[in-house]
Amino acid sequence: MIYTAAYTMNFIETFIEIYNAGAAFIIIFLIGQILFMMRKVDKDLLKARLFLNEEIMQRTWIYISVAGAAFALNTLVKFVIRFTSSGDVIQTFYLVEFTQLIFLVSFILAVYNWYIFIGSFVNNK
Repeated sequence: MIYTAAYTMNFIETFIEIYNAGAAFIIIFLIGQILFMMRKVDKDLLKARLFLNEEIMQRTWIYISVAGAAFALNTLVKFVIRFTSSGDVIQTFYLVEFTQLIFLVSFILAVYNWYIFIGSFVNNK
């Protein structure tokens, strides 16, 4: 006799999965738009404007740093859940899902920051 257990997701897991799919779509769309706009941009002028605009670099650094820290924390939490006896306790706090949410928000903000910067450059050209 073959027994299969049905797995049902609770509200938070369902929300995170839907959010991940939406965030992935947003990231792919914005990066696609950036790549499309980059064909129209004078690369030397873009480098000069980027060098003069320190705020873009600072924001990007902050967003990518937060995303990287969230990714590292996500990996650490998954490691603890899998290889320790206290994994069940940590899993009930939804730390994995929370770190995924932080990562995706930060990464979207970083990509959007560049989208706005390059978009304003293309519109001014």
